[in-house]
Amino acid sequence: MSDLRGGTDVWATPASSSSRLPLSFVPVQWGREVRVAVAVASFTTLLGAPVGVLWHAVAPRLGIVAVAHGSGAPMKSLIGDDLWLGLLGALAGVVCVLALLIVAPRESRGPGAMIGLAAGGILAMLIAARVGYLLGHPPLKDALRVAFPNVPAKSLAAYLHLFDVSVRAKAVLLTWPFAAVLLNAAIIGLRGPNEPTAAVASAYPGSS
Repeated sequence: MSDLRGGTDVWATPASSSSRLPLSFVPVQWGREVRVAVAVASFTTLLGAPVGVLWHAVAPRLGIVAVAHGSGAPMKSLIGDDLWLGLLGALAGVVCVLALLIVAPRESRGPGAMIGLAAGGILAMLIAARVGYLLGHPPLKDALRVAFPNVPAKSLAAYLHLFDVSVRAKAVLLTWPFAAVLLNAAIIGLRGPNEPTAAVASAYPGSS
C-alpha cells in the first residue's frame, strides 16, 4: 500500500529485519542436540555402577540376630537403604551437572543436555539398585542360612525376599534425574540466554 503523499509504502518492513533473530529464538540444531543427549546419557549411565557399589558400602547392615528376636531395628535398616540410595543419587546428579558445565558449557543449555540428564539419571539409578542388590544378596542369604539352619528352604526364601537388599520406595529411583534436571534448569535461568554460534550468527546477523 502506497502513501498518497510520498508514494512510499508505510507498512513496509526494513530489508534487514527479516534476517534478524532474537537470542531467545535462535533455532535448535536437532542433529547436534541428539548427539549431546546420547553423550550425556552415556556418561551418566556409566556412573550407576560406582554409585551402586558405594550404596552397598554405606547402607545400614541388616542384623540377622535382631530379625530372629523380632526386633524393629531391621525395618529401620531397610528404610535407611532407600534413603541412602536417594541421597547418593541426588549427589550424583549434581556431579553430572557440574561435569557438564565444565566440559561443555554451551551444550549444557540445550534440550539435548536435559534429555540426556533425565534418561541417563533413570538408567544410572536402575543400574545402581541392581549392583547394590547383587553385592548384598549373597551375604544376606548365607547369614539367613546360618541364623535359621532348621527353617525350610521355602520359608527361608520368603525371609530373603522380605529383607533382601532392594529399593522398596520406587520414587527413590527418580532422585538422580530430578536433581540433575532441576539444578541444570536453575543454572540456565541464572546464566541468561545463550550466545548464537558462528554459523547461526552469519545466517541471522541480528541475533548477535
